[in-house]
Amino acid sequence: MSHHVLHVFQHGAVLARERGFIVCRAQDQAERRLPLDDLRAVIIAARGVTLTSSFLSGILEKDAIVLHCDERYQPCGWTAPLARVVDLKAFETQTARPRRLNARLWQEMLRVKTLNQTRVLARRQLRSPHLELALQQGEFDEANCARRYWQLYFPAIGWTATRRDRRENTPPNQMLNYGYAVLAALCHRSLIIHGLLPQLGVHHKPRYRADPLVYDLMEPFRPVVELMLAEFMLEPDVSMKAWARKIGVELRDRRVQHGAYTLKLMDAIDASANSLARAYTEASYHPFWAPELPETG
Repeated sequence: MSHHVLHVFQHGAVLARERGFIVCRAQDQAERRLPLDDLRAVIIAARGVTLTSSFLSGILEKDAIVLHCDERYQPCGWTAPLARVVDLKAFETQTARPRRLNARLWQEMLRVKTLNQTRVLARRQLRSPHLELALQQGEFDEANCARRYWQLYFPAIGWTATRRDRRENTPPNQMLNYGYAVLAALCHRSLIIHGLLPQLGVHHKPRYRADPLVYDLMEPFRPVVELMLAEFMLEPDVSMKAWARKIGVELRDRRVQHGAYTLKLMDAIDASANSLARAYTEASYHPFWAPELPETG
């Protein structure tokens, strides 16, 4: 099973495929090789990188995804495999846009997201009565929950802001944008390989340069990125490049609970997309699964 996210930081590097390996060549650096079968995603975070046609076809044949970043390490696009129909019944149910099923699925996505947010705060010995009440009542006002959460989260990681603005050019917002974009790319990949259309959302609506189902699926996973950032802000090097490296390592090494066993985070994204496909196949929200963060570290 593929389990690596490859970050390319070498300006002017050349990526090619040779005999089942991805080969990275860069000036004044030793050639690097990685088995093609081990790759889940490639993140291009450097200028002047050349991607050969054999590299791209090899990546896409293995159902991996390429994420492209601008000069500020901010993702600006991705190259993904072609969509496919895996289960005709799931496809038909999804395209029928079942209102009641989608509402239940969205409710469960928000429940797990809110629960995970409370557990991120708990790692900093913080509580949000508003989020806890929403969990008790099973009613989630997403905007108000988010506002209360960010008011506590940002000061807890040593930042003066008390609200989240993805357009602000500040380190925490840039780092969250980067982490979310990597997460979105992996969600996009998983939805495609499990036969779901990223363009048809559970809750989010289609808009320019957005795939609604990607943003639906990633909602319960967002607090995992926020937990990574809270941990990262305690490290000596808090540069954007160091954060990009941490994301790659954490996606490979961090594990989440799945019943009686644990999964790597990347595999958990796959499992969640698969459970969403089964929910559409069975026309029931019960098969859907998303990971819950543990109560303590």
